[in-house]
Amino acid sequence: MAFSQIHRLYLSNFLAGLVFWFGIEKLFMSSIGIDAVGIGIATAVLTIFLLVFDIPSGILADKWSRKGLLIISTFALAAASLIFGLSNSLPMYIVGEVFYGIFVVATSGTYQAITYDTLKEQGMASKYSSVIGKAYALFLVGAGVGNIVGGFIANSFGFRLVFYISIITCLLNALVLISLREPKYHKTMGQEKIAKQIGTASRELIKIQLVRTLAIVLTALSVVEIFKLEFGQLYMFRYVTAPQAIGSLWAAFAFAMALGSIVAHRFRTRLSTLILLSTLPLAVMAFVDNKANLALFLVQAVATAALLNQIETRVQENTPSAVRASVLSVLSSLGRLVSVPAVLIFGYIFKDYDEIAAVRIVAVVATLALLYWILASGRIKDADKPIQVTG
Repeated sequence: MAFSQIHRLYLSNFLAGLVFWFGIEKLFMSSIGIDAVGIGIATAVLTIFLLVFDIPSGILADKWSRKGLLIISTFALAAASLIFGLSNSLPMYIVGEVFYGIFVVATSGTYQAITYDTLKEQGMASKYSSVIGKAYALFLVGAGVGNIVGGFIANSFGFRLVFYISIITCLLNALVLISLREPKYHKTMGQEKIAKQIGTASRELIKIQLVRTLAIVLTALSVVEIFKLEFGQLYMFRYVTAPQAIGSLWAAFAFAMALGSIVAHRFRTRLSTLILLSTLPLAVMAFVDNKANLALFLVQAVATAALLNQIETRVQENTPSAVRASVLSVLSSLGRLVSVPAVLIFGYIFKDYDEIAAVRIVAVVATLALLYWILASGRIKDADKPIQVTG
């Protein structure tokens, strides 16, 4: 069987996730004298960078090249890995965070856009949900494998080698990306100014009621995601304290998200079911303080990964190629905008209260998103069904 463009995108997603330092990054920072305050400063710099440059990067993908931006992203990740590995202080580590931020914004929405355009060009757009679900699952599998292997490497040979080995997978990914072909279906915006294209992308986002409603749900769920990604390990520490147990659970979290991405296409006409399944586990976790909540944490991860896949699929199906990456970047920027105060609030809650108090806030936000969907979807004909717009 020929190694097609989709196969190359699958391999590229796996290599993009195969970063060996994700699971030990905070331990390394502590080992070079960066305390909790320094970690917060570095995270703040990264978040602000993502907020400022996410939309411009999406526009660059639309105006210039999806393939070109992905190539830049993997070299940026390689540079970040090198700088992190050489770091001995917070200022140098922050420089690495900037390069890592370039990787994040350059891939945000770009993999999705080039995948959809490739399938559209081949007359296979209806398979997008399944294909992108598998692609993201491979990214998460790569991350899970990288976390496990990185932990063993760090324990046996030291932290820095973990960062340097990650450079190899970045360079391999660059070779895969260079072999990609820019889809002919991709229509660029020509010489349209960036400010005007942001306006065009925003209008596309709000023009269709279903997409507009899902954007609000997605923005609300960003609070849930920031809790899981940034404070999930602290929540797990409430029930298990052994480092290897935390590492295994974090790998299980990545694999749970991968499973959600793989099965997402089976819920193509069941958005309401996915939103409900993303909310109920949190409601139980908010009022039942038990070790079994760790299983609910993973169940919720499966449901949310599938939901995010389906929301993003609706955006792909309902926006023109010329602004598709831009619209996705606007969506992710909205999520990051609410994530900034959410991080500060959760930090305060974890410091002065406890993990259950934080989960209760998350449950309230998720429940409000569910209630909004129930009310709003009632005014949308066939809200659970895909509505395709040409162009």
